[in-house]
Amino acid sequence: MDKLRSLANDPMWDQGETENFYGFPLPTNKDFSADASKLAIGVPEDQLYRIGQFIAVKSPDSHIGPFKWAIDFLVPDDTEILAAESGQIIEVVDSFTEWGPTEQFRDKLNYLTIRHDNGEHSQYCHLLRNSFRETGLVVGNRVEKGQMIARVGKTGWTDRDHLHFIVFRVGNLAGSPYGFYSLRVRFDTQ
Repeated sequence: MDKLRSLANDPMWDQGETENFYGFPLPTNKDFSADASKLAIGVPEDQLYRIGQFIAVKSPDSHIGPFKWAIDFLVPDDTEILAAESGQIIEVVDSFTEWGPTEQFRDKLNYLTIRHDNGEHSQYCHLLRNSFRETGLVVGNRVEKGQMIARVGKTGWTDRDHLHFIVFRVGNLAGSPYGFYSLRVRFDTQ
C-alpha cells in the first residue's frame, strides 16, 4: 500500500473515459435511496455524491492510483448485480465470507471480472458468497448487458454494504508498477 499511496495523485492515472457507454451495474427499477441514506451514516458529506439515481461514496483510502475512478454504490447486501456491458467472464472469486474495515481484509474479497469486446474490463467487487455460482454461470461464459451475474455481499476490505465497480484497461503506464489503470465510466444516462 505504501507504493500505491506514493503514486496516488500522479497525473498518469487520468487516462480519460470509457470508450463505450455502460449500463448501471444495479437494477434501475428499484429505489435504493432509503437504504443508501442509512448506509451513508457516518460518511462525511463531502465524500457522498449522486450518480444517476444512485448514491455513491468516495473511498479516499482505497480509490487511488490505478483504482482512482472506481465507484462505490451504496446498496444493501443481496442486491442483484448486473453486467454493465456485454462480454466474457474471465475471472471470479466467490468463496469468501470474511470482511472488515481494515486493509488486512483486502485479500478476502469476492469479485468478478468481465472482458468487453473493445478491450475494456469491468470488475464487480464485494460479492455475496456463492452468488455467482448460483447464477449457473461459469468462467468463460459470455454475458449480455443487463444480465444478472451475482449479488452484493460484504466481503474483503469494507465497512458497509456497497458494490465496488470499476472499468479498466490492461497495460502499463510509464512510471507505474501496476499492469492496469481505471477509466472514468460513461453511463448510458449521462
